[in-house]
Amino acid sequence: MTNNEFIRNPHLDGDDFYWLGNQTGILLIHGFNATTAEVRPLAEKLHAAGYTTAGPLLPGHGTHPDDLNRSKWEMWVEKIKSTYEQLTVDCTRVFICGASMGAVLALELARQHPEAAGVILFAPAIKVKGLWRARIIWPFHKYQSKNRKEDNLPWKGYTVYPVRGLVELHKLQKHVQRRLAGIPQPLVVFTGEYDQHIAPDAAKLILEGVSSKDKQHIHMRESDHCITLDRELDLVSEHVIGFIEKQ
Repeated sequence: MTNNEFIRNPHLDGDDFYWLGNQTGILLIHGFNATTAEVRPLAEKLHAAGYTTAGPLLPGHGTHPDDLNRSKWEMWVEKIKSTYEQLTVDCTRVFICGASMGAVLALELARQHPEAAGVILFAPAIKVKGLWRARIIWPFHKYQSKNRKEDNLPWKGYTVYPVRGLVELHKLQKHVQRRLAGIPQPLVVFTGEYDQHIAPDAAKLILEGVSSKDKQHIHMRESDHCITLDRELDLVSEHVIGFIEKQ
């Protein structure tokens, strides 16, 4: 059941979407605490460019923070895997794209599906400073408050951090960090100049860890953590389309 008391911008559409286009498919995965509203603006631009685009709403998201506290990271992987497999039916090639935690999930899915055409990561939350503390405090605290200034970005998601959900994110991080060498696809990592969420060496950790021969880092000078919603979205979409078209 959705409880608007705990959701920022409840009026936005944060549900699953699947928009048919050409034979190139793009799977877009949102981040922790968020909904598909986080990746929809980029998905709309990519669909307008002709691509088939899809974005699954991850289990435990978009309803109530307690649902996220009951979720396991393996459930998130299963949901994106199901959408990926649907895309492979309609498309001859599929790119995996993720924002924040969605980027970490994208890496895990790419490892499981080496036939994927490429991987596109935005502000990958492969390493987040202090996240390990969630393992200590979760028996005592259900939620953690968000100590962050409000912005005007069209972000839809929970207004608190479900602590048990943060523990699952930490488990996912460790799982993926140990398996980066199993990711062979062409890969691009986007980071934002004003991102205070991910660790400064997150992109380096990925780029040095994967076995991809074709890999690049694009730093957005005017963007924060939510790169897929921020002021450089048009430029980001141009970079993404350029990456896809050269593969």
